[in-house]
Order: sequence, then structure tokens, then C-alpha cells
Amino acid sequence: MLVLRLPLRLVARPTPSHARVATPIVASSISATRSYRAKADGSTTTPKKKADPVSKQAQKEAAAKAAYKLLSPEEKSIISARRGEEKKKEEVKLLKTRTLTPPKYRQLNPWSIYVKENSKSVAGPVSESAKVLAQQFKNMSSIEKEHLNHQVNEHNAKSLREFQEWLNNHTPAQIYEANVARARLRKLTFDTSSKYAPIKDDRLVKRPISSFLQYHNERLNSGDFRGIPAPIASKDIATEFKALTPSEKKKYEDLAAKDVERYHRQHLEVYGFEVPVSARSAKAALEEAEAGIEPSA
Repeated sequence: MLVLRLPLRLVARPTPSHARVATPIVASSISATRSYRAKADGSTTTPKKKADPVSKQAQKEAAAKAAYKLLSPEEKSIISARRGEEKKKEEVKLLKTRTLTPPKYRQLNPWSIYVKENSKSVAGPVSESAKVLAQQFKNMSSIEKEHLNHQVNEHNAKSLREFQEWLNNHTPAQIYEANVARARLRKLTFDTSSKYAPIKDDRLVKRPISSFLQYHNERLNSGDFRGIPAPIASKDIATEFKALTPSEKKKYEDLAAKDVERYHRQHLEVYGFEVPVSARSAKAALEEAEAGIEPSA
């Protein structure tokens, strides 16, 4: 008869009544102890998550801000001026890409062509050579003048034709945007030369005329100021306009209002978009809206 012998460690042993009985440990209990920690009052709290690591770029920006706060007012003003110059350079660079480059359009006269063709044949200082050329130009024969006039007409016709062909290859909206960029460049660069002069185009919408200019043009066209220098005439007309009664001014104010309507209508028709609202006009409109004022027509 075979006798089954069991290892001693597997033999059941009696346990004393005061001994603690081991309970099986499972995965759920492990995760539970890791997720919650018991407080003295028996409540539990969830441990805080670690913050995401800060990027190097964010660290640099934070360090730059901290360093900027330590600067003196004079140093801050210098940095601010440099930033303004950098911003201005970026704007100028962007605007130059929008100016367009039309062909040179110059209407010459006989004298300019004569000087161009004969200046090299006269020696001496510029002032002396100019006097010699002027005398030669004055003594030209009728045949020579006719030939020179023919050259002028040919040059001017060719220049106008090339410019008109270039203009027709661009829409009025493109010319309008180029002129806006040119005007901004003139202001930023203080360039008073013809480099950023507005491009002339008869298709562009004429800007509205104010009530004063309505009156001014009417008075000039009346013929009352014929023979009077323009500055004096304009000064007298301005004095007259200021002396008008409100009922007399209303006629010209109505004309100005109609011209504004015409400008807005044609702006949308020709350029394909409405008149841009300036920052000052937008601010005034916002203040009126907040005050409950109805927008004017």
C-alpha cells in the first residue's frame, strides 16, 4: 500500500485566533493603493499630475521678459526704437512688392531732345555749354525745327502707347492697390521724388469733393476771379464760404453728400470691394453704436 507523503510547507497548520489571515493580493488593489492615498480622516486624494515640460522657446521668451524688466527706462526706449525701425523696414519691403513698375512715360519737348542730341558736341563747363546750346536752338532753321518736332511727336506717341498697353494689362483694382502702397511708401520713406508717384489711370474712381470745394469750384467757374492769382482767389473764396448762412451752405453740403454716395457706389462697381473704413472712422462708429446712436446714411 502506497503512502502519499506531502511536503511539510503544504501541511495545514492551525492558526491562533489572534493571528492575521493573509488575503490574496490582486492587480486592482495595487492600482488602488497607487491612485489614492488615505488621509487621517479616512478621505483620499488623487496625486497631482506632473506639468508638461516647458519648451526651449518658451524658456527663452520667459528669460527675455525677465531681463527686459530689469532694464532702465532709457534702455527700454532704445529697444523700442529699434523694434520700430525693424517693423518699418519689414513694412517697406512688403509695400515695394505691391507698387507695380510701369514703363517710363515722359512727354518730351523739342528743347529736351535737342540738348540730349547735341550736348556732347559742345565743350566747356555745363553753364557755358547750356548758353551755347540755347543760342543754337534759337537760331535753328524752319526745316531743322520741323524735323525736331517730328522726333518729339514720335517719341511721345511711342511712350504713351507703351504706357497705355501696360495699363490695359492691369485692372483698376490693381492700380488702386499699387497707388495705396505708393502713398504709404512716400510717407514712410519721406521720398518726394517721382519714384513712388501715383500711377495715372482714367479708370480710377474720383474721390468725393467736400462742401467747401463744391463752392470753391463753382465760384472759380463763374469767371468772377479771372485774372486774379490763384492763391488770392482761393483766400477770398474761403472768406466768402465762412460768411455763408447755414441755409446757404446746405446746397453745397447736399452736393457733397451726393458725391460721397457716388464715390461709394462706383468704388464697389469698379474695384469690386467697398470703401475701406479707416481706423478713426471705425472707432467713431463703435462709440456711436455703444451710445445707441443710429448710423448715418
